[in-house]
Amino acid sequence: MQSRRDQVQAYFFVVGRLVAGLAQGKPDVLEHPNRRFNNGTVFGVLLACVIMAIFGIIGLFSPRGNNSWRTDGAIVLAKETGARYVYLGGELRPVLNMASAMLAAGQSGSMTTVSQNSLTGVAVGAPIGIPGAPDGIPTADRVNKAQWTVCARPPDRQAVVSAPTVTLRLDQEPGQSVPDGQAFLVSTPDGVVQLVWRGVRHRIADAATLEALGYSQEQVLPVSPAWLNVIPSGVDLKAPVIDRVGTLGQAVGGRPSRIGQVFQVRNPAISSEEYYVLRADGLMPISRTIAAMLLASPETRNAYPNTRVVPIITGPDALAGLKLLSPAQDDLPPQPPALADLGVGMSACARFDLAADDGRVPRLVLVPITADKGAVAPAGKHVVGSTADRVVIPAGTGALVRTMPAPGALPGTGFLVTDVGVRYPLSDESVAASLNLGGAHSVAVPSALLALLPVGPALDPQRAVTSQVTELAKTGS
Repeated sequence: MQSRRDQVQAYFFVVGRLVAGLAQGKPDVLEHPNRRFNNGTVFGVLLACVIMAIFGIIGLFSPRGNNSWRTDGAIVLAKETGARYVYLGGELRPVLNMASAMLAAGQSGSMTTVSQNSLTGVAVGAPIGIPGAPDGIPTADRVNKAQWTVCARPPDRQAVVSAPTVTLRLDQEPGQSVPDGQAFLVSTPDGVVQLVWRGVRHRIADAATLEALGYSQEQVLPVSPAWLNVIPSGVDLKAPVIDRVGTLGQAVGGRPSRIGQVFQVRNPAISSEEYYVLRADGLMPISRTIAAMLLASPETRNAYPNTRVVPIITGPDALAGLKLLSPAQDDLPPQPPALADLGVGMSACARFDLAADDGRVPRLVLVPITADKGAVAPAGKHVVGSTADRVVIPAGTGALVRTMPAPGALPGTGFLVTDVGVRYPLSDESVAASLNLGGAHSVAVPSALLALLPVGPALDPQRAVTSQVTELAKTGS
């Protein structure tokens, strides 16, 4: 009887003859055809394991890190601890913030993350950097992507200190545009009432003028001076001065008239009404707004002795033979505008289109108060009535701006605005390139609008490489 072992040996013998016959054409060779290959494979694997073990032991007792980062100006981040350095003059210099690191490295600097072992044996110098400089620097494709909107929020009646606040928004909140014929009626804590119309503010001279314009019973929105300062100032809403009011003037429509009287000329043919005021040198066209303020002026009473101060209605024929003067260019509303309905839960806002030819004049918009949920206090020093109480700047975004110069003047100072709500002056034009913002174009911002943001330390490459040990020594002395 054949055993199992005999059968297996017989099987492998037959298989060996078949393989030898196919591989070498001789089924009865004395040496197995794959013997050398198998032996070489086993020996190679064993040798590789031995070599790997040797290098592992060497690395364990004599570790060597990556040295490719050792180029002057390299920004080095330790993988395990997150420590930040700049490699300068053969030393690792700890740096206070990312802005200082980028300025110290310059435009050619690169950022590398390495293990702590790679830093072993490298000399560490004194810390450098600009105290208070930003850590988060927006990328070039995330600056100047938002509109600048300044919102006035009325006092919170439930707050302990009730005062109007200002929110500066650098986001894409659409808001609701105020129609061109509407305005905001606002007042500052000093009691001055102003009409904001078409992006320009006009101070209302007195209570009589407020009543003459039909606003005496309207609700006035209290605002902070910081909000009102960003609105360009126009001429005051007050009656113009007319010389020799009350003295006899030219006859109008065949009737004797007095200087300072207001005439309403009605033309039924075209259903129009025009207003004029009689001056010593002729009739001057005036708007409905100016007519209302003149009729409410105490001086105009002298032109209406023993009669009511109202417009004198006449027809177009009354203008025959009279000298018509040029209308005054005062940029006031042609008629008292209706007031925008703030409703419930809305903020009165001014939105600046900085890409327009004249970015100084904003558009009036309404923004829901609920949009302020992400608002935070700026990181810098807050000055009540001068800087914004809160800002809304999405994380990782910002702005590269410059102060809008006066017509014909040189470009103003450049600033970097980050998501913490602080503007950092740039020492020169090359700083933007060092911060990897060379591909972004700065936009001009009105100085009053820029003043809403607190000022941070200047971003200067020379200050970025200043040793903090030296700075502390100077401070101590």
